[in-house]
Amino acid sequence: MAYPSLSPLVEQGLLDEILDNLGFIHANDHCRRNCTHCPAFGDTSPVQMTPFATLTRLVRDVGEAFRDRGISPKRSIVSWRISDPLDYHVRDGETTRNTFDVARIWREHLGQGLYLVTNGSEGKRFARTALRQIAARPDVLSQAKLTITPCDQGWGSERYLQNIADDISVLAPLWDLGSTRMEDPDGLRFRINLKSTADRREEALEFMARAMDLAGLDAGAAQKALADPRRISAKDIYDLGSYVGDSPVVNAISIKGESGKRFKDTAQTRSHHQYGIYPDGAVRVIDMYEFKVYEATGEGGAPLRVDLRAA
Repeated sequence: MAYPSLSPLVEQGLLDEILDNLGFIHANDHCRRNCTHCPAFGDTSPVQMTPFATLTRLVRDVGEAFRDRGISPKRSIVSWRISDPLDYHVRDGETTRNTFDVARIWREHLGQGLYLVTNGSEGKRFARTALRQIAARPDVLSQAKLTITPCDQGWGSERYLQNIADDISVLAPLWDLGSTRMEDPDGLRFRINLKSTADRREEALEFMARAMDLAGLDAGAAQKALADPRRISAKDIYDLGSYVGDSPVVNAISIKGESGKRFKDTAQTRSHHQYGIYPDGAVRVIDMYEFKVYEATGEGGAPLRVDLRAA
C-alpha cells in the first residue's frame, strides 16, 4: 500500500481532510524548560521524541500523499508545538540525530524548510551543533525565531546571557536572507522575539543590548537590528494558560472573554483548527485560538491514529 503509515486514515476515508488541515508532525512533544510564559509551564510529563527512522518514514509518506494529489501543504507544517524544537535529539544507530536532520527531511519530503521557534540552545552541545548546521544550510529552514524573555528560568544569570549571545552569533548571518515561510513572506530568515510584560520592557531591551555586544555585533549592526522589527520584535506576553491554571506571569495580558474562556484570534497567520500527528501515533485536533487539544475521532468515535509500526 502507498504511504503505509497513513493506512488507518485511508481506511477511514479521512486522509484528504487530514492533509488539508495538517499543521503538525511532532518530532518532540512536552517540555521541561518551564518558561513561565509558556502553556507548557508546569508540565511534568516525560518529553516524547519520535525515533528518527520512524519520523523519516512518516514524513515521507505524508509528502508522497501530497504529491499524489498534485497539491502542496497549505501552511507551514511544524515539528513541535508547546515544546522546543532544539530539544530534539535521538540515537539512530551509531548516530545522534538533531533538529538539523529533522529540517533536512522536511525539505526533502515536504518541499518546505522547517519553521523553528526556540528559546535557544541552552548551551547544549547537540542543540548548538544543530544551530550551526542549519545556519550553514539555510535552505532547510523557512524561518527561525529566537525567543528572549525574562520568563526563561535562566534569566538573570551570566550563563543565560552567554548562551543567548552565542546563539545570536550563529544565527545573525540569516538576517541577510529573506523568509521562505509562507505565513511571513516579507520577513527575514531570522528574527528575535523579545517577549516581556510592559513593566519589564526596558530591562529586556538592556539585556538585548548586552547580548548583541557579547555576540560580536558592532554598534551600527546592533542599532540596525533594534530599529527593524523584522530583526528584533518586542512583543507582549499574553496569559495563554499553563498546566497549573492561569499563567504565573505577573501583568500578562488576559485573553479571556466574558465567558471566561481564552480566545486569541490569529487568523492572519494561522487557521483555527489544525491536525497534529503526535509521537505516540495519535492524531489530534488543535484549537489554535483557544489553545486546546482534542482527540480526533473516526468511525464509531474511535480515536484516530497513524500506524507508526509501518512508518
